[in-house]
Amino acid sequence: MIWTTQAPAKVNLDLRMRGRRADGYHLLETVLQSIALADTLTLQSRPGPFALTCCAPGVPTDTRNLAWKGAAAMALALETTLDGWELRLDKHVPAEAGLGGGSADAAAAARLVAAAQGRELDPAALADVIRPLGADVAFFAWGGTMRGVGVGDELTSLPDAPDATVILVRPPFGVSTRDAYGWYDADAGATSGTEPSDAAVLEPAADDTVHLDGCGNDLEAPVARRHPEIAAIVSRVRSAGARLAAMSGSGSACFGLFAPDADVSGLEASWRNGTVVWRTRLLSRAAHARATACRRLA
Repeated sequence: MIWTTQAPAKVNLDLRMRGRRADGYHLLETVLQSIALADTLTLQSRPGPFALTCCAPGVPTDTRNLAWKGAAAMALALETTLDGWELRLDKHVPAEAGLGGGSADAAAAARLVAAAQGRELDPAALADVIRPLGADVAFFAWGGTMRGVGVGDELTSLPDAPDATVILVRPPFGVSTRDAYGWYDADAGATSGTEPSDAAVLEPAADDTVHLDGCGNDLEAPVARRHPEIAAIVSRVRSAGARLAAMSGSGSACFGLFAPDADVSGLEASWRNGTVVWRTRLLSRAAHARATACRRLA
């Protein structure tokens, strides 16, 4: 038996720091948005203990991998075993890029395990299973456009963002989430800790669509101070006519949103020194649901 599904990545259309909890976790307000760039996961029955394989070098294939954790969480919830299955992970979403690739893999792996057991969970039930795995993991149970508050795991739906072509640019280095938040704390200064952002996160416009005016990322400046390439990428993408250009999450990937029919060929070429560019698109909630549906191949 073989099941397969997609694990679409995300960008943060807006990310604002709102202080810290007593336990040190950062409070934030963000708008998460699904994009079409995706990993592919395949679950296949086979004799022996559970195994995870991956085409990308350097990706852990043991319990450290979020795909493994997502599969294990669902197996526990359904009171079944992973033995007798192999999970293959075909990576297309880069790590340490602020695109949520690992979290998306966790949700996809959990979906596959449920499908293999003849179960189809609604997004809320899936989110309950995978939420403990990370602050943004539950978002990938729904996809589309959502607001996250708290540490990013308290989610509410927003209207779908306007259709857009997305240019993703990842410089030849990653940024760990720990480093990005540490740099934010260092730059916010002094012994009092971080100062909450006073910038408002985006709201639906009067016509019930999501507008992009005033969007930003409070982590972008501290990361760009350590990696000036970030500011250069965002500036170049913005100069090419992007409706919104910013770093995604804790970086290092940056993105630009363009009109669906925009000519972005100039941005798809001529990058140097190992910088990688993808052309993709935003995914609505319905499109995310279609992309993440589990399909039985055999």
